[in-house]
Amino acid sequence: MKNLWLFNENKLLILRSLYKCGDDICGCDLIDKLEIPKNLLSYHMKTLRDGGIVSEIKCGTRKNYLIRKEKIKFVRDVLKFVELL
Repeated sequence: MKNLWLFNENKLLILRSLYKCGDDICGCDLIDKLEIPKNLLSYHMKTLRDGGIVSEIKCGTRKNYLIRKEKIKFVRDVLKFVELL
């Protein structure tokens, strides 16, 4: 029950995109791909970072995101549970 905050449609779609990418992806690419506003992506990425699931890499003025290596299996299991894989 401690991970219920994770079960939000936008968070799950973000995680699916990051998981399928398999590498880091720019926030602007996620915005375009998921068709969500920048402020909404920023909000969800902050909660995913604070939850220890996602890491942020700064590339100049851009931010790239990726699933932390130790959380890849957890994310895969969550996505399978909600059938997004």
